[in-house]
Amino acid sequence: MADDRIIALDIGSQQISAAAFSKTSGGGLRLDQYHRSDLVGDPSDDAQRVAQSKMALKEVVGNLKLNKSETKYVISSQPVLLKFASLPAIDGEKLEEIVEFEAQQQVPYPINEVVWGYQLVGDPDDFEVEVILAAVKSDELNEIDELVHGAGMTSSGAEISPVAHYNSLRFNYSDIEEPILLIDIGARTTDLVFMEGGKVFIRTIKLGGSEITKAIAKEFGIDYAVADQKKIADGFVALGGPYADHEDPEIAGMSKIIRNSLTRMHSEIMRTINFYRSQQGGSAPQLALLSGATTALPFIREFFAEKLNIPIDHFNALRNVTVKSNLAESGIGANAHTLGGLVGSALQQAGPVPAAIDLIPASVKADRDMNKRKPALMMSIGSVTALLLALGFFNVRGAALSDEKADSISRKAGELTKASKEIDNLRAEVAKIDQKQEPFVNAVRQRVYWIRAFNYLSNMMESDTMWLTSLTPLSQDEPVIEEGVEELVSGDGGTQIIDTVLIKGLWRENPLSSRVVYNYFNKLKDDAVKAKEAGRPARFDLAERDVSELLNVEAGTEDDRFAYRWELKLPLPVENQIKFTK
Repeated sequence: MADDRIIALDIGSQQISAAAFSKTSGGGLRLDQYHRSDLVGDPSDDAQRVAQSKMALKEVVGNLKLNKSETKYVISSQPVLLKFASLPAIDGEKLEEIVEFEAQQQVPYPINEVVWGYQLVGDPDDFEVEVILAAVKSDELNEIDELVHGAGMTSSGAEISPVAHYNSLRFNYSDIEEPILLIDIGARTTDLVFMEGGKVFIRTIKLGGSEITKAIAKEFGIDYAVADQKKIADGFVALGGPYADHEDPEIAGMSKIIRNSLTRMHSEIMRTINFYRSQQGGSAPQLALLSGATTALPFIREFFAEKLNIPIDHFNALRNVTVKSNLAESGIGANAHTLGGLVGSALQQAGPVPAAIDLIPASVKADRDMNKRKPALMMSIGSVTALLLALGFFNVRGAALSDEKADSISRKAGELTKASKEIDNLRAEVAKIDQKQEPFVNAVRQRVYWIRAFNYLSNMMESDTMWLTSLTPLSQDEPVIEEGVEELVSGDGGTQIIDTVLIKGLWRENPLSSRVVYNYFNKLKDDAVKAKEAGRPARFDLAERDVSELLNVEAGTEDDRFAYRWELKLPLPVENQIKFTK
């Protein structure tokens, strides 16, 4: 009998959990089974974590009888690079090309060494669309996929914990109109998920529950496992202020360590909120929900309420999910704040969701390719069989019938030849149209590149002690546009290439004097060198260039003016040089 259950599997750094869901008549979800297995020890110890994960997965699979079941598993954000980008709203394959180009710019590894995916969000009618890009190294994803197969399950790919939590948040809290911030504290990372109307923003910070445990272990001189047990058994968040310390000095000290670690996390949360408001056009959250096992620490709600000055509650991933009676009686509701990833994964497998980013490992991709080829292989076998039967039939009927069929085939071949010529003509017309489209696609790519380049040049400046005043495109060291003239410099009408950008600016007095400009050049060059070593395209071709041939700085020794001039030539990589005709 077929297994109609929806199987969700959450593979975290500190615990592995699985659940079986079923669809309800109203289009909702019902939680039928659940099991969790915790891992012990430092989650950053990869060798120990992999060995424990194998045992934990087999325990979960055996407990829920999931052998040979198919699942789309959730992975933590720790190994995943998650980026947001704004791209022009173009339909069809051209958008796919631009997204892939953007992925190559954003991912700091060769694109053939990662598994990546994306999701369009926001209003599709806008001039620009928001894209969530996600990438993970292929070998890391394949290692996780092998764990799933080794436990006896069939994999259909991976999804990312913060995206699954967003789908769960949208499903359970769609009735709340005010901006919400979900704070999901994992073992090694904390995911911040903003939900505001149809808008979503996600950021991962490299602080989690294991950082608290490491701080306790360091302070008391004990190993990680003992510190983790102490944190779970006696840990709480110190309230600070006028509140008295715990009567046990050791527990009191541990509570202050926990508070200090969470204070660092709060600083990163505030930085993200400010970035979301200033750079993403979002609003300050009016409600924060806490998710993850670490949020079970006593007084953690009070801590974040004091720091964020907004209402705080634990995330209830089962708010709109029906729970089977035996699970409800077992107290599953007390763990509802840890089930966001499982519920989000079940929702994606059950039907359309607001955000779906599938990361497909090599084994799953190979299986899918084979399944796609199976119908063609079966048709080929059938065609060969039919041909053999036909040949036998023709041999039996004799030469006369063979001649008749040969004539019929010849007539058909003539018709097909005529149709083939028409198809070739149409293909030639399509090729011409594609060729006409190419300049527009290149223009869109160049536009994206230059927007990123201008932001990049601005962000690389250390302070307001220097700034840009002009930008001039050059071709073979000559300006393309004369100063004060809004048209190309007159020429012979031949094709030329913009291969360099000349930026001019001013610097004002500061402790580093003119050195601030040289530091700026060095930062740009270091970034180009790193890009070359990583095998990804650099924004400017500076890796092999010397400062003396590109930078000219007016020294500020006179102390007779407010600011001094500087100019810098930035050679463009070949792929971003611009052809034009004078």
